[in-house]
Amino acid sequence: MSRVAKETAQERLEELKKEVNTAEYIETAVERISWVLSSEVLEMQEKNER
Repeated sequence: MSRVAKETAQERLEELKKEVNTAEYIETAVERISWVLSSEVLEMQEKNER
């Protein structure tokens, strides 16, 4: 990887670290996870009822 690419990747990584450490990001992530898990549980229940 070139030096410029490494520097760009490092800058992007720092930006993502700042974004992830916000309450809004964490709240959104938890909400998305809960939606996915809920959907999977409902699918499993439907399959078991068949």
